[in-house]
Amino acid sequence: MENQQEQMENLSPEQLTARKEEMKQFFEEALPYLKAQAEYEKLLAEISENKLKRLQYDHQYAVTMFQINNPAPLDEDLEEEGLELDGRVNPETAKRKLKKN
Repeated sequence: MENQQEQMENLSPEQLTARKEEMKQFFEEALPYLKAQAEYEKLLAEISENKLKRLQYDHQYAVTMFQINNPAPLDEDLEEEGLELDGRVNPETAKRKLKKN
């Protein structure tokens, strides 16, 4: 990098102008390809975003259908079984059950 900078500093004003023109031409020739790539990347991002949204909707639908088909027990039902709202056993209200062999 330093060697390249030294070479640029050693150029005459005419050579420097010619070098700048070469660089400008190179970048102008590359622009159509870069614009095409930018459009491609933008479309890929939109596709990924739409896939994510669809997965989120599918997940929410599945959760909703599960809740409809498996309603949560009411508080009274939980207390009767000796359970807390989060499913843990409440030792004060739990009924002891005998194991059957």
